[in-house]
Amino acid sequence: MLRRMRFKFTATIFSLDLLLTLGALWLANWLRHEYPMVPFGNPGFASSQVFLAPSVFVGTLAIWAFFLWYFGVYDERRTHSFFLEVQSLLIAVTVATVVFSAFLFFYVEFFSRLIAVYFYVINLALLINLRWIFRLVLRTVLADWEAQRPVLVIGTGEIAKEIIRLLRERHWMFLQPLGVVGLDASDKPADDSVRLLGTMGDLPRLVADHRVEEVIIALSVKEHEHMVAAVEQLAALPVRVRIVPDLLELVTARAQVEDLNGIPLIGIRDPAITGFDRIVKRVFDLVLATLAIVLLAPLMAVIALATKLDSPGEIIFKQRRVGENGRNFMMCKFRTMVADAERQIEERIARGARLEEVYKPRQDARVTRVGRILRRTSLDELPNLFNVVRGEMSLVGPRPELPWMVERYEPWQRKRLAVAPGMTGWWQINGRSDLPLHHNVQYDLYYIQNYSPLLDLIILWRTIWIVLRGKGAY
Repeated sequence: MLRRMRFKFTATIFSLDLLLTLGALWLANWLRHEYPMVPFGNPGFASSQVFLAPSVFVGTLAIWAFFLWYFGVYDERRTHSFFLEVQSLLIAVTVATVVFSAFLFFYVEFFSRLIAVYFYVINLALLINLRWIFRLVLRTVLADWEAQRPVLVIGTGEIAKEIIRLLRERHWMFLQPLGVVGLDASDKPADDSVRLLGTMGDLPRLVADHRVEEVIIALSVKEHEHMVAAVEQLAALPVRVRIVPDLLELVTARAQVEDLNGIPLIGIRDPAITGFDRIVKRVFDLVLATLAIVLLAPLMAVIALATKLDSPGEIIFKQRRVGENGRNFMMCKFRTMVADAERQIEERIARGARLEEVYKPRQDARVTRVGRILRRTSLDELPNLFNVVRGEMSLVGPRPELPWMVERYEPWQRKRLAVAPGMTGWWQINGRSDLPLHHNVQYDLYYIQNYSPLLDLIILWRTIWIVLRGKGAY
């Protein structure tokens, strides 16, 4: 039900966005001829372009539909915040307008830049005001308690607290969390902002007094026996019952739920980025990586020659790394260390050296002269582009980790393996090698939880400046 509600809500906004975009284009074209601001420079323009061809409107629909979705305008992690939604909308409309202008420049014989200016301003104003009006209507409707369905949450722990928070943020669900119900009198809410309404024995009275229509059971695994009792007690009451599975320590940041002929299946090792997002990310990686290989081929040839002349050994260093879902692959880099650097690491670990002492120390005697320059400028990672083309890596994602390090992971740290590793990532632009290892994983988990094409573009853009400054690279 919640998925259907979310789909209807998104489909409505999406359809209205496209209709308003077409209206903005028509109005921009009309204003261009009624209020041109400057005299027509071409006498043929006024007569032949009063009405735009239908194909222009069709092309506009396709461009806006793609970029509005690509930049996560309808991502529920942003739609609950007006600022975040407008931010992604601003970027999406700006990029779409640039592509639209290029489209008109090549398609329309007499292209007016003023149409693009009018269109951009009107379109952005209409789409932002649409969201403001929607929020105003929602606040007005939600002010009426009769329009909302009261919800009780059974449980007083962190899971129940998170459920309450999400229900409060997702106004479009029209579900009003009344509070939580404890298992016994000793239970206390995990947060002071959550209201404790009573215990399990009070359920019949609470359902009747508040006209509750839905109950969400949010208990931990340790309280599993109480979950069965709660379901049996609720069976006699006129309410819908939903259960939140407490698999927070097992599932990745984006667990997938499927239905097998009525039996729910929760995927705990599925890819975190799926569907349209996965297709877009792969196409983006393939196009950009291929283009980068072609453009940077002369530079890579110079680096290869310098590496060969500086010290004996292979030019390309290949090392086994752990990729998406724990699959191993051979990562390619320009060699920056002496030929037997790996053997030295293994010997030091065997002698009991700590991880921090052997993993990227600041003063590493094994690094060659050319290698030090390559590391400082991150040029040693250019061969990673071939891993991206092969689909073993992505341009953006968690860094591919060494197998012996993954073996030392805590269970929660393995969640970072839910996406393909990347050449750069969220932790690289927030400290790179200056951060402790456990902080790296936390940044990777943040990226997985908040992935969007827009976040990828932000990371790539910020990576450029981080690399130029050489901060945290050694």
